[in-house]
Amino acid sequence: MLNILSLGAGVQSSTLALMAAKGEITPMPDCAIFADTGAEPTQVMEYLAYLESILPFPVYKVMKGGGLMQNIIKSARGERYAGAPFFTESKSKNGGKLRRQCTTEFKIEPIIKKVRELMGLKRGQRAKKGIQVIQYIGISTDEATRMKPSQKKYIEHRWPLIELGMSRADSPVMDKRARLS
Repeated sequence: MLNILSLGAGVQSSTLALMAAKGEITPMPDCAIFADTGAEPTQVMEYLAYLESILPFPVYKVMKGGGLMQNIIKSARGERYAGAPFFTESKSKNGGKLRRQCTTEFKIEPIIKKVRELMGLKRGQRAKKGIQVIQYIGISTDEATRMKPSQKKYIEHRWPLIELGMSRADSPVMDKRARLS
């Protein structure tokens, strides 16, 4: 069984990583995977470097193509692109939020590609039947609506912060992140 932590270097996933490092989330992840969109703020990348220096498990950084910014340039050229979470001033029912696909293409897919690599699977090769990967995801009680089952039958999602009844406000990471900005 491979235990992987999805690390976005935000409050919740950082809390999860630090709790796992202290043995408060078990089993300890074999690694963390950070999906770099190429458009992360400097503070996020600095905090990720800090986490890498203290976590007892490796952190793999993955990126699709040239990242989100390259994707936006492609869209300006009229090429196929994954919609980013842009907003307009529209008062429509969706609040002016444009269609987006970037989470799937720039976060989920690169993470799954790395998971498959860690499993030793080659492109097109099928995984064995059954759960082979537990993927820890840092979603807290105040955003439980974001919980989604894995689209891959060999990956099972787990939300330890939800299991512990923790909200974003319960996170000791909030103080540390505030000091870094």
